[in-house]
Amino acid sequence: MSNHINEILFALTDAKVEFVVGGGVAGSSSRGRAGDARYRSCTGYESGNVEKFLHVMHELGLQPRARVPARDLMSREAVRRMIAKKGAMMFSFVDFARPLRHVDIFLQDNLSFEELSTGARKIVIEHRAIKIMGIGKLLKTKRAITPLRDKDLIDIKQLEKLQGQSEKSKE
Repeated sequence: MSNHINEILFALTDAKVEFVVGGGVAGSSSRGRAGDARYRSCTGYESGNVEKFLHVMHELGLQPRARVPARDLMSREAVRRMIAKKGAMMFSFVDFARPLRHVDIFLQDNLSFEELSTGARKIVIEHRAIKIMGIGKLLKTKRAITPLRDKDLIDIKQLEKLQGQSEKSKE
């Protein structure tokens, strides 16, 4: 994986933030290739966990992309308002000086920490265990995107192939 992705993953893991990696990094890890420039995660919404997460984002110099205070993530009601009023699916943090350092946080309940933890697998990178979204969940998430982009169709095809290989290896 890219150095900037490792930097973020290691900082979150070292701070004992509970999270599951999804999106491009999880798909790339499943395919055995380097991750994409940003990654998506879901974080457990217990206030202590969100507080640790926000502290890591601040320490890394990552700021909310939108003009919404990051502390709004600490309120499930504020998150529900973002979803209802703006149709928000994610809350993005970015380093405006180095935009490849980017984190998207899933907001919707169907992409919650609890939901994505089910079937997640752990990979170990430099002695750190990191939860990665399972192939089945990745496929389900990708198929739910509307409208599907060409990139999504390619990802779905690759993930289906991986899922088939995984099922064959279990036989």
